[in-house]
Amino acid sequence: MTAERPKDGKRSVQAAPGRPRDGRIDAAIIAATRELILETGYSALSLSAIAARAETTTAAIYRRWSGKAQLVHEAVLFGESIPTPDHSGDIRNEIRALVETIRVMFDRPEVRLALPGLIADTVADPELHNMMIARLAGNLTAFESRFGQERRDDDQLPMLVEVVAGTAIFRILIRQDAALDDTWVNEMTELITGRRPSENSLDGA
Repeated sequence: MTAERPKDGKRSVQAAPGRPRDGRIDAAIIAATRELILETGYSALSLSAIAARAETTTAAIYRRWSGKAQLVHEAVLFGESIPTPDHSGDIRNEIRALVETIRVMFDRPEVRLALPGLIADTVADPELHNMMIARLAGNLTAFESRFGQERRDDDQLPMLVEVVAGTAIFRILIRQDAALDDTWVNEMTELITGRRPSENSLDGA
């Protein structure tokens, strides 16, 4: 799946410094992108259709985003704030907060429809790949120190996040109708912590 590009084949650059961007156009483009994903899916989505829906031009889109994949990424995968562990000793609730945050990030209709094609384009685009990792990374340093995790030099995300986000993504890709609901959140939390809901406190904490 190849994103639309300007006719000269070159990526458009951001607007020159000093030229203010109209936030209303940004918002209209983002809204149009979300609406059209729900109507057409990711593969059939075109920048020309987005521009028409947003009552702007494809040139205006290229001044803001390098192509379809980057625009869709920003439109559907807006970052969720990951709660910082409160060191209350309730490890299950802290893990559940992380799992719930990732569930909210992925469990939206536009995300489910866009994710298969968006992942394929992300793999081929290092810049977009880094953007996705940055959205998933959040403020995870606190979780790493809390649970005694250390990243290898080549790891961009803690193993904990790879497990939770990877499971959510796999579930959406393999079973598009599969729920990411409270039951999934509870089961994922228990799988990670090895505890039932009644076993909340950290021994010796």
